[in-house]
Amino acid sequence: MSEPKETESGTEAQAEGLSEPREAEASSDDAETSKAATEAEADEATEAAAEGRDAAAGETPKKKKKKAREQEPETIKDRNARVRAEAAEKRRSKREREQGTAPRRNLDASEVMDDALARSTHAAAGFLSKHFNKVQWVIMAGLAGWIAYEVYDWRHEKSTQKNTEALFKALSAEMGKVGAATPDPADENGLPDDGRRTFATDEERLKAAKNEYVLASSSTGSVIAELGVAGTAYDLGQYKEAQAAYEKVQQSSLYAKDNDVKGRTLEGLAMALEAQKNDDAALKTFRELSNMDSASFAALGLYHQARILKTQGKNEDALKLLDKAGEKLATLKETPAVIRYVGRNVLELLESLDAKKAKDLSEKLISTEQKKQQEAAAKMPPGMQNLSPDMQRKLQEMMDKMQKEAPPAPTGDAPAGDAAPMPGPVLPGPVQDAPAPASSGAP
Repeated sequence: MSEPKETESGTEAQAEGLSEPREAEASSDDAETSKAATEAEADEATEAAAEGRDAAAGETPKKKKKKAREQEPETIKDRNARVRAEAAEKRRSKREREQGTAPRRNLDASEVMDDALARSTHAAAGFLSKHFNKVQWVIMAGLAGWIAYEVYDWRHEKSTQKNTEALFKALSAEMGKVGAATPDPADENGLPDDGRRTFATDEERLKAAKNEYVLASSSTGSVIAELGVAGTAYDLGQYKEAQAAYEKVQQSSLYAKDNDVKGRTLEGLAMALEAQKNDDAALKTFRELSNMDSASFAALGLYHQARILKTQGKNEDALKLLDKAGEKLATLKETPAVIRYVGRNVLELLESLDAKKAKDLSEKLISTEQKKQQEAAAKMPPGMQNLSPDMQRKLQEMMDKMQKEAPPAPTGDAPAGDAAPMPGPVLPGPVQDAPAPASSGAP
């Protein structure tokens, strides 16, 4: 009777020993692994109970173990590993389903790319098949928009070409030649032809230009064409018409945006008012011109105000305005175009009022390049100082080049007096009469 007890105690010990890895498995994070381990423990407990019953029936433990090995070749350890592997696979499959990712496979880089492209193509095809009705309307709207843009661009280009041709025709008339049409001497010399239009009188030229500007303005509504109408009307002495044209330009949006258009409009309008003997309105408009942010237009407005005040006998007020104009021009001394147009007029008017101030201002308006030219002219020989700055510069460059290309100085073997003189520019001298030819009997 003691043998069954020992068997039962051994069986219980074996069950306890086998339950330890199950308890460790049950302590893992995943609930499925714990469940699988619990089922395995239950199976083991059932087997242990069966072993106890067999022992009670008279079978020894050794025989029972041998019989178990014959019936079940897989050990308990292998069965636990299989259970854990199955549980891990379940957990991984569950995570992949939740994340929506494709299952991992042992693929190389190119196969992974092919797989990603295939899945992307499949997804795009599925989206298009599902939303094909909406996609086709989007495509149709895009095509319609593209066609409309092409039509608009073509019409806009045609309109721009038409406007340009009209303005160019008006400009060609305004810049035309005055006088009888004569053969161009450039043709005989093989030079490019002048190509400008020819008019009999200056009035005919201005009238043709005005008519072309009117046509360009009426057909295109160009502000530049309207400025051309105003300018040609002023040159023709049609001051009221010029005033109306300049006031029309003031109503355009370009007048408020473009400083050049605004400055030219204000100057032309004020001059048209001045020509109509309306000095007060002209001074007011010139004052508006002098208040512009552009230094060149501000100096121009100050000059015109000083000019009108001088004609009215207000020389002191005119001098004050000219001093302000000089300060504006001093900031633009490196801009030759402004100095030639505005600075020259300011200096002439200032010289008629105060010669000393005019001299001081002329020195302030000398640019850096002009100072260099003056310094170079001071170093020139006396006969070359009266030449133009351009000629002086060319002569100086020629002298520098000849000095660089001159042969080296003679060595100590040859006397200094044998050295050839350095070539230099021939200065202009007095013209002498040529000597009389020798008689036929001369030797």
